[in-house]
Amino acid sequence: AAAMGTGSELLGLIRSYWSLLLGNIVEWYEFAVYGYLAVYLEQHFFGGSKIGVWLGFGVTFLARPLGGVLIGVVGDRFGRSKAVNISILGMLVGTVGQGLLPTYSSGNETLGHIGFVLLIVLRFVQGLSAAGEIGTISTYLTEVAAHHMLCRGIALIAITCNLGFVSAQFIVYAITRALGDEAVEAWAWRLPFLLALVSGLIAIWGRRGIPESHTFLEQQKE
Repeated sequence: AAAMGTGSELLGLIRSYWSLLLGNIVEWYEFAVYGYLAVYLEQHFFGGSKIGVWLGFGVTFLARPLGGVLIGVVGDRFGRSKAVNISILGMLVGTVGQGLLPTYSSGNETLGHIGFVLLIVLRFVQGLSAAGEIGTISTYLTEVAAHHMLCRGIALIAITCNLGFVSAQFIVYAITRALGDEAVEAWAWRLPFLLALVSGLIAIWGRRGIPESHTFLEQQKE
């Protein structure tokens, strides 16, 4: 009976805050998909440089401390729900934007330069958003989950982070298997970035109705 109660409580938490958890999956899917496509991106944006493509990946880590502070301030001053909506929107723009960039492979060097600069900017935006997401969603779930479920509630964050990475790997594998390396190298590398739009928009739609936590509302009264 205790196990049944535990399961039903956890399912209740998931049902209530599914958009937060889905958004977290999307955030880390978007963060990881670049890494799984690095072998293609190095040709299109970095002139075949393996070091260059991974330095591009590392830009997100430079942005994360700043993102944690900025979105954390938004969460503390204006509300947790505003902060999680900003983070998912920023991540979605950063990810889908990467799938639409011009590349050096177009044959136009100017367009290639523009695509490269925008790629770095969008990666920076992703870093800001990823840091803001993990801090704010952790705070929110801590505040809304029942005290006897705190560990399980926070565990959902780690689980959804890893689901994001697994989803990214699966999507890249499936597209490569279905279309072949030549198609992926030519144009289909864009698809994993663009596919994030579907689940991302669902998460944004679901997060619109997330109420502020009681803890935050009490702090606002002080």
